[in-house]
Amino acid sequence: MHTVFVNDKPFRIADAAQAEEWKGNSETIFIAEKEMTVLEAVQEMEEDRNHPGFTYLTSSPGVAWQLFISYCTLIEASGGLVMNEKNEYLIIFRKGKYDLPKGKMDYDETPEQCGIREVKEECGIENVEIIRPLEKSFHTYLHHSKRMLKKTNWYLMTAPDQKLVPQAEEDIHKAEWLTKEEIKSIVFKNTYASIEELIKKSLF
Repeated sequence: MHTVFVNDKPFRIADAAQAEEWKGNSETIFIAEKEMTVLEAVQEMEEDRNHPGFTYLTSSPGVAWQLFISYCTLIEASGGLVMNEKNEYLIIFRKGKYDLPKGKMDYDETPEQCGIREVKEECGIENVEIIRPLEKSFHTYLHHSKRMLKKTNWYLMTAPDQKLVPQAEEDIHKAEWLTKEEIKSIVFKNTYASIEELIKKSLF
């Protein structure tokens, strides 16, 4: 399955042969490729901010995903889910939402280098190391009438407990270490759907 978030709601491209499996695990609307094209489905989600999202059932998920990508301008970024020795996780508060540190890749960086740099810059910390890669996330937004697709490479990282200095020029108002329970009770009430999904798959 391929998932991209449109207006913070999931657009999932799934194998029609596994339709029953997907239907038991999603609140999205299920449509078949004969009912609507990929572009029509995405446009409907873009126009309706209350749309619950689509699970698009197709016999060729890979082809449908490449078709979706062809309608977008791709931007690549990297970020981290950072854990300290107390089993606390680094969460930031930016533009009214809880989030994870991340940012766009420079032309001469690897995804890993970018992820570590962004975590250090946005939270003012040192001694950051990657443990392993996590699932990539995708979301769209419009920029000067162009549909942008942001692909974010995520990594589980480790860093020692230390003072956090949020990067104000990136609109980060707060950076803090939170436990899993605090993430459930605080962060999940006010974060992006893609971030919530990433954290749940990685930690719970």
